[in-house]
Amino acid sequence: MKLLPPPIMFHLVLFISCFYFGKAIDCGGKQVVNTINVDHQRKGAFQTIQAAIDSIKNPNDRWVMIKINPGIYKEKVLIPVSKPCIIFKGSNIRMSCIILKGSSRHNTIITHNKSFHDGGQTMSATFHSSPPNVILSGIKFQNTFGYNGPAVAASIHGDKTAIFDCSFIGYQDTLLSAQGRQYFRNCYIQGEVDFICGDGQSYFENCVMNATQGKSRPSGFVTAQRRDNPNDPSGFVFRGGSIVGNGKVKLGRPWRPYARVIFWGTYFSSVVSPRGWDVWNSKIAQVKDTTFAEVNCRGPGANTKKRVKWEKKPKDLNLNKYTLSSFINNDRWLDNLPSI
Repeated sequence: MKLLPPPIMFHLVLFISCFYFGKAIDCGGKQVVNTINVDHQRKGAFQTIQAAIDSIKNPNDRWVMIKINPGIYKEKVLIPVSKPCIIFKGSNIRMSCIILKGSSRHNTIITHNKSFHDGGQTMSATFHSSPPNVILSGIKFQNTFGYNGPAVAASIHGDKTAIFDCSFIGYQDTLLSAQGRQYFRNCYIQGEVDFICGDGQSYFENCVMNATQGKSRPSGFVTAQRRDNPNDPSGFVFRGGSIVGNGKVKLGRPWRPYARVIFWGTYFSSVVSPRGWDVWNSKIAQVKDTTFAEVNCRGPGANTKKRVKWEKKPKDLNLNKYTLSSFINNDRWLDNLPSI
């Protein structure tokens, strides 16, 4: 994570989003009108995922499913803003325990090797999704650039994005939850420095966060949430799930003054640093505007006695604001997704 002005491409995405989608899109209900098969061994309609996306009508307004057969797809994948209502369905191997093996349960893998310097934080991502109404299921997204700076596995900008049983593998800025309402369930997110970041309005349910910092390296950070003002609806809520891994990691640091991150009922292994949070480039006096909190968390890393004094206490929060229905699903969009 670097405090740099957003790239020009990011502003372009925002402009096009507003131009195309001034009105809500419902994708015509729950029905999937077309299914496209992708197989890298030529057993489907397309060998690459991007070719399947490119084949969808532009603009799109009905649910289309792209079924991706098992394999390693070495490509950068972009869903343009003019193509909402897309479902990615991978081949998912379900396992009874995903605490330490979550990233290995998928045999549909999208991988690339790009750094922050190859197009900025947003466009260097292995997977970039711009439109609203996107569903992802059973896929591993990874950026193998390594330890040399921000390298995004997935960059998600669309409102009403639902992600089930997916893995995101990287080191720094692994998952960029950039904007809009996003729901992650039973996902696995791996990294060390700000590996869940952005200004999305995101709810993580029963997700595993795996910190990979070696013991000889300084403490990393699970989150870097970006929220510029107290009326901004964005924030990260983690309900259940766990933080595991190696070395030490802090729960988060504020990318902007009103950053908001809440862990609720989450299991913290001993990888979580006793201080819990970091001020980053802010001054101590400024972090009073952040909302960093832990509610009913458990595990050896959940002892709050040595936490920073400016962490919010559960009694200071209106927890009704942070339930799934209140935080991202007040219009019941999650209840109206097609069955996959």
